[in-house]
Formats: sequence, structure tokens, C-alpha cells
Amino acid sequence: MNKLSAGAIVMGFILRVAAQEATIVGRVVEAESGRPLPGANVFIIDTFLGSSTTADGRFTIRHVPAGEHRVKAAYIGYRSETATVRLSGSQTVVIDFSLKSTPLVGEQVVVTGSRQPENLASAAGSIHVLSKEDLQRRASFRIDEALTHVAGVTLIGEQINIRGGSGYNRLGGSRALVLLDDVPMLTGDLGETNWNLVPITEVELIEVSKGASSALYGSGALSGVIAVRTKQPSLGNTISFRQTVGVYDRPSVPQWRWTDELRHYEKTDFSWSNTYGRVGVRLAATRHVSTGDRENGQFTRWYLTGKAHAQLPGNSTLTLFSTYSEEDRGLFLQWLEQDHALQVPAYDRGKTVGLKGYVGYAVWNKLFSPTLALKVRLSFNQQLVGIPFDLSGTFAPAAGLGGELQWQWKPHPNHSLAIGLDYKYDAVESSYYGRRTADGLSPYIQEIWKLSELLQINAGLRWDNYVLVGDSIETQISPKIGFSWQPISGTVLHGSLGRAFRAATVVERFLEAGSSDFRWRANPALEPERSTLLDIGLRQNVGERFSFEAACFFNRFDHLIEPTLFNDLTAQFINTPAARIDGLETEMRFRLWKERLELHANAVWMNPREIESGEPLVYRPRFTAAVTPALHWRRLSLEADYRYVARLPRVAVYPLDERVAMKLVDIRATFRLQRLLFRFLVRNALNYNYTVSERVLGEIRNYALVVEGHF
Repeated sequence: MNKLSAGAIVMGFILRVAAQEATIVGRVVEAESGRPLPGANVFIIDTFLGSSTTADGRFTIRHVPAGEHRVKAAYIGYRSETATVRLSGSQTVVIDFSLKSTPLVGEQVVVTGSRQPENLASAAGSIHVLSKEDLQRRASFRIDEALTHVAGVTLIGEQINIRGGSGYNRLGGSRALVLLDDVPMLTGDLGETNWNLVPITEVELIEVSKGASSALYGSGALSGVIAVRTKQPSLGNTISFRQTVGVYDRPSVPQWRWTDELRHYEKTDFSWSNTYGRVGVRLAATRHVSTGDRENGQFTRWYLTGKAHAQLPGNSTLTLFSTYSEEDRGLFLQWLEQDHALQVPAYDRGKTVGLKGYVGYAVWNKLFSPTLALKVRLSFNQQLVGIPFDLSGTFAPAAGLGGELQWQWKPHPNHSLAIGLDYKYDAVESSYYGRRTADGLSPYIQEIWKLSELLQINAGLRWDNYVLVGDSIETQISPKIGFSWQPISGTVLHGSLGRAFRAATVVERFLEAGSSDFRWRANPALEPERSTLLDIGLRQNVGERFSFEAACFFNRFDHLIEPTLFNDLTAQFINTPAARIDGLETEMRFRLWKERLELHANAVWMNPREIESGEPLVYRPRFTAAVTPALHWRRLSLEADYRYVARLPRVAVYPLDERVAMKLVDIRATFRLQRLLFRFLVRNALNYNYTVSERVLGEIRNYALVVEGHF
């Protein structure tokens, strides 16, 4: 046989196989109202073939081989549905799904817990999902604000705590890793998160994975991972907007009234999306302006976001994403004095700080077969945050390059593997620590093994190598293993055991600043922080209207990096003695009266302490709780949030200051009129006074009107 004949045979075989591939299209809607459910997951069971629905609820699954398949549609807050279809040739089959709402957990597809798709009910670790509806109903301004409604998550200043893992430190790095569409968002200098990077109206959902996660994502995932997923382009022409206007009330304490001017804010969100042939495009812009409720509380924020998704030949797709944000705001580090809690000291009056951020990425996905897929990601982020204590220094934007190569393979219906390689490069520069560069290359492997329909094991391993050029090489092996078991219908037991670490940031190791009166000293010998987590939990569904979750967690932390003040008026980051945080997390949901009455509640008890001294860890509350009742009647919804955070047993800077528990009540009313939505909100309805960090008062009562439209 000559070469031409052989080539013709191979080409003919490829064309014949391609001709046998079918397409599944359809729509996912809410059964009760018929409205579309954007962001729902539709996939073929035991394969990597799948899609998520667009703004109008439509989906398309291409390159489906001939034969019989089970197609599943899942969406958080709704009961999943499965349809069986038999395909032959290159036909196009239409399957529509009508999902019924339910308080039951476990129907949502998540990826954070294993870097590959799995049902939330089968996840070995504790994972919470904030859906687009959760974000919409509270009209939160930023992602960090929305996260405070997740069980076990608290916000001190602008630092997120997952089960008390981070505490509070204005200069220290975050112990919770934040991902934007799988791109790490922590800055290369401070290791912090710029919460202004993407407008919350462009977020489809947020997954919060609680506990040690370095086996999945490397340094920074010491106490958990926050994965933000942005919205996809729609199939048809879609325009959305949200307009928010609000005013601040007067302070409840008369001597805090520092101005007679009406303090107010406004926020405008606009997005447009459409698909042209095989290319979908989404563009969004946001402007947020506020006078603030206090002196130096003013800010102006801009967001510009764009996303394109293209279907390419050869069973592949290309996604391009870009976001830019800019904020100019007043600097409020602490109050003038307690009797003037909304004013700043004279030396801070008029000071401002500028924050800028840019993130761009390209993701190429290639489907070689229904059971073998490849993802290649390249990303770039550049952020200018700076150190807030002294703005006279010079900072170059912290720049980071990243890349990922990941294979997903299902060698058997009961085995699913994710094998990949992460790369990162950081470059930072400042007069406080000089110019520093670092890079890292980290292979990993994760497996989901279904021993039966009732028992599943998750296991993974990652080897991190982080090279700080001219200084040190840090390596860490992070294993993790877990299980989920359904002994009876409606009951899932799960558990996981893992190790995690966080490398010291450039600021923590090399910061040199101060004057003749006080000086901050560098400490290049800092060791990485390490943690070990054991998490054991229960997910319980009772009938169709009640669900309950509980998890016991046991965390041990070694070499925590904390700022320390010495008697010679110098300060330095040092590794502190070992610590433990043990606790119990509970959460429940139920609906009554034909879905009109809804209640969601959670409570978390923790015992954060140093092992040697037994002293409480600083900035960790022992108890938090939240209750959200809701009443839905036709087009009208009435809702309230009550959040409680216990008094901090120990703080670092002003231990003699009075400290109180946080008792916050928010109320809102929502009315739907065809394609428009009107929402009235009262934040901090009781005008309760508390501090969000030392000598920084929480936001006073304010009223907001929100109008949304989707066309």
C-alpha cells in the first residue's frame, strides 16, 4: 500500500468518525416560573462532555459520539434532572429541562474541591457555593462583602478569614487563596487580594473550599480557597443594567456627627453580550462613587471587563478574558478618638490612596475524546496596592505571570484523573524592599475513585518549588485524601485530611522602613507557614424541604508568621509557636408553605489558641452565627439577614480598648415587574455600633434603592 492510499484511508476514517458525532442543544428553565436559569451545568454522565447555560438558559454540547447517553442538568438551589437520549449519525437533538427549586444541598457541580467536576454532595471536603441569585438578592458591592454570608467566613478589615485561619494583619499575606477563573489573585508583594478586580455583577458563582488546599493549589491555600467564576457570553443579544443609589443615616451617637452634609453613594453596572457565529462576546463597565459615612471615607471606583469565547475546529475552544479596575479613596486607618469615631487624626486628614489592577488570561480547551481533555492556561496580572502606613515610598506595580497545563482523563467510568503542571513568576519593586523576582514550577495529580454508587475516595499530591532569585529555594510536598459515603438515601458522610503551606511574602521577609523613633526590620530567615487539617462532616436531606450540614474541623498551624513589637521600638515578622483551631460548623435550610417561607441559618463554634501558652489567637472570634428568613408572595419578596460575631477575646495593638460583639441586621424588599426588578435595602437597620478592625467603626445605617433590568 502506498503512502497516498494509507493517508486516504486514515483521512476517510477520521471524516467518518466526525460525521457520526451529534449535537445536543436545549434550554434549562425554572419549573415554577419558566424563567431561564443561566449558569446551570448540563453534562453527559461519565464523560467530560458538557456545557453551562447562557443568560437565556440555552446550552449546546457538541461532538457527542453515537450511542445511548445520560444527560444531566444541575443548578444550585434546584433538584437536578437526568434525561436519556440515543444518538445516531450527525443529528442534532433538543433536550429541555425544567428544574424545581429545593433547599436540598448537593445538586450543584463544583470543581474547587478536586480541580475537576464533581457533585457537591460527593465532595470530600466542606464546600459552600454562592450562586448568582445569592449575590443578586443582597446587592452586595464587592466580593468580600458577599463572602461574609458564608458559614465560617468572617471579614476583619479587608482580610478574609475561613474558619479563623487568617486573623488580621495589615502587612501580612492572606492565608486564603483567591482564584478568578482559576487564576491566582494574591499580589506578589503583600500576598493580599485586591477585591476591586472584577465587578460583582459579572460573577456567576463563588465556591468556598474550607481547609488545607495546597495539594490542589499550592502556596497560599493554608486555610482554604475562594474560587470566583465569571459569567459566560450569551447566545443572543443581551443587555443588563443595575443602578444603585443610597444615603447614609446620621450616627446614633450625637458627638460622632462631624458634618451636616448628606452622605450618599451611587453605583452603575452595565453589561452587553452577544454571539456571532462561533464567537461569543461579553463586555461590562461599572462606576461606583461614594462620599463615605466618615471623614476620608470617599472613593471612586471604575471597572472594565471583557470576555470572548470561541468554538474552534478540532473539538477545541478558546476563552479570552480581561479586566481592569481603578480606585481612588481616602485613607482611614483609625479614628481620631472614641468620642470622634468618624474622624481621622489631623496628620491623616486629606490623605488618599490609589489602587489599580489588571488581569488577563487565555484558556485553550481541547477535547480529544469524551474521556480525555486538555486545558492550557496563560495569565498575567499586575496590581498596585502599596503599604498604607507610609505613602511617601515608591512602588512599582506587582506583576505576575502564570501558566497551567492540565490533562483530565477518565480511564474508567469509576476513575477520574487530573494531572497538571502550574507555573508562576512574580516581579515586585519598592524602595522598602528593593527589586525581587521569584518563580515556581509545581506538578500535581488528583484522582476521584468511585468504589461504588455510594462510596467515593478523593486523593491528591502536589510538589511545590518556589525560587526567590538570589535568596532561597522552598519546596513543599502537600498530600490530601478524603472520602464521601452515602450509607442511606439523603445522608452523606464525608471527611478529608490534608497538609498545606504558605511561603513568606516579599514584604514579610524584606520590609525595611521607619525613622529614628521606630523601625521595621527585615527577616529573610522566615520559614513557610504550615498547616494540617482534619475535616469530618455530615450532609443530611430530610424530605424535599429540609437540609442540614455539620462539620467538625481540627487545624494545627506551625510557624505562623506574625508581626511582633520589641522593647527597643523595632518590629519584625517572626515565626510564632504552634497553634490550633478546632471547631464545629453547622448549617440548615428549609422551605414551607408552598415554597413561600424560607429559612437559612448557620452557626460556628471555634477554639483558636496557641498550643504552648493556651492563649487565644488574636483576631479570632469564638462564635459566629447568621439567620436569614424570607417570605415570597407572587412578585414580592421580603428578606432579612441577622449576623452575629462574638467579641474578639484578644487583639494585638489596643488590648485595653472596649470591644463588643457584632450584631448586624439588614432588611430588604424585592418586587419583580416583567424584565425589571426593584429592590429596597436597609443595611445595619438597627444602627448598631461596632468595629470592623481596631479603632475603625463599622458602616452606619444606610438606605439603598436598586433597579435592575435584563433585556
